[in-house]
Amino acid sequence: METVSFTAMADGTQTDYELLDRYADEYARQLPDRVLAALDALKQSFAGYQVNRYEHSLQSATRALRDGRSEEYVVAALLHDLGDELAP
Repeated sequence: METVSFTAMADGTQTDYELLDRYADEYARQLPDRVLAALDALKQSFAGYQVNRYEHSLQSATRALRDGRSEEYVVAALLHDLGDELAP
């Protein structure tokens, strides 16, 4: 993988920052796949509840949708537990 030439941001060249822009664009394009994978990983959350975190997320989003909430609100309801897998 190609890397930048600097160790301090102030020393970066235009070529360095163009390289970072290309990598950032590709990373951003992959965001939907990463979010869906994180959501799917909630299926293997810790046990003990009657529904797992994946099912809970679907329930939350469904309730928000049925309540007429905005698209952003529904998405937030769907994804609200993603961080629990990293910092329970």
